[in-house]
Amino acid sequence: MSGATPEVDRNQIYVVPLEDRWLVFAPGTWSVAIINHTALGGLAECSEPGHVAPSLDALDLWQELTIPAEDTPDRSRPEVGKLVIMPTRACNIRCVHCDFGSPDAPLTVLDPRLAYPLIDRVLAQTKRAGEPVMRVHFFGGEPLVARRSVEAIVAYTRRVCAKAHITPWFELTTNGVCGPDAVAFLGNEIDSVTVSLDGDEELHDGLRRHRDGRGTYAEVAETIRRLGRYPCELCIRMCVTDRSVGEMPRLAEKFCSEFDIGLLAFETLAETPGASEAGVHAPDPFEFALNFMQAGTVAAEHGVRVVHGPSELEGPRSTSCPLGTGALMLWPDGAITGCYLEPERWLSRGLDLSFGRVDDGGEVHVDSRRIAAADKKLARKRRCERCFCYYTCAGGCHVEQTPPGCSREYDERCQAIRLITASRLLLSVGATEEAAALLVNEMAARGLAHNADDRLSTWAKVE
Repeated sequence: MSGATPEVDRNQIYVVPLEDRWLVFAPGTWSVAIINHTALGGLAECSEPGHVAPSLDALDLWQELTIPAEDTPDRSRPEVGKLVIMPTRACNIRCVHCDFGSPDAPLTVLDPRLAYPLIDRVLAQTKRAGEPVMRVHFFGGEPLVARRSVEAIVAYTRRVCAKAHITPWFELTTNGVCGPDAVAFLGNEIDSVTVSLDGDEELHDGLRRHRDGRGTYAEVAETIRRLGRYPCELCIRMCVTDRSVGEMPRLAEKFCSEFDIGLLAFETLAETPGASEAGVHAPDPFEFALNFMQAGTVAAEHGVRVVHGPSELEGPRSTSCPLGTGALMLWPDGAITGCYLEPERWLSRGLDLSFGRVDDGGEVHVDSRRIAAADKKLARKRRCERCFCYYTCAGGCHVEQTPPGCSREYDERCQAIRLITASRLLLSVGATEEAAALLVNEMAARGLAHNADDRLSTWAKVE
């Protein structure tokens, strides 16, 4: 008789199968443990309201995993998020796997004067919230197609931030097909630059080409080399396909050896008609997870961190997607949305993510009711509520991966996320051998990837 255990939400404690043992994860306290079946039985007994703990060990573990209800982390939308500016949706190359409609987008360029009043609004919110930094991310299309607009916005933001004693932080995502002048601008003015490079020359040029069919690898590689001479944070982002997934560790070694980068981001290909026509498909989730972790080991030897957005151990968080983080996205025509995908894609999924606009007179109109409605839908993710990644991945892309009404079954992206997240949790407690063994043991990996419900409350009922 070791004392009664406190009543807590058992749905916030997850148990994940590791063949003959269990990974226990409590996001509320960010506690991780590896236990056997007997210990899990004792933990399940502790989870029963008012139950007497079967042993001191079980009670100690339970208390480590739990927190009072009033201390549950706040997962609501933050008051201030990143400002994403899309100065154009057009692009200067034609990628066979493009997922943003850029190859056929009209060459419409944002008048920077439309951005200024929204910058003022976000800056005022940043100052009111007591935040020291205002984050602005340039996305596209290819934002450097509208370089003059980007330059004007950067200059304006620096000026108004200086007056407000706020530090601006600029990020830009580019395909890297640009000249030395553009590289100098990025290196001197942008704090964090992400360049897309999808493998070695053969792999990259099979996906990212000029409109006349020429490959772009040589130009992109030169851009990355030039950027490495500047103090900006530099990230290579690789879109992984069924052709490149087995090459991830080798490519990690190549990129980290040849380029002066700090981050290496891997993401899986989104199936598109263009990719299918080219015979390119998404990678197998188990192969992706295994090679991602191996690539991470290779990169770490060079001091480079590997990134996979939905599998990052950040949180607890309510989303790993810009939607729900307080981010506002400004389009070239002055529209303000919560998502950078084309409106027809989110509208077809029952999501209205159009939040307002900046009119020609410089007035900013943001409909807080639409933001609240979107947040409400984000809070109901039927696929995610039983998954131990609910507070880390938190649903991935809410348009393409977990839209309203999506299947409760884990898709292939979910499976990869579950495997990588579990591996990273194991590494976080020094269980290096267990992490390595998990992904090479097909039975254990598949059992974890497909486990129907990770919640301790459900496990206790089943047992």
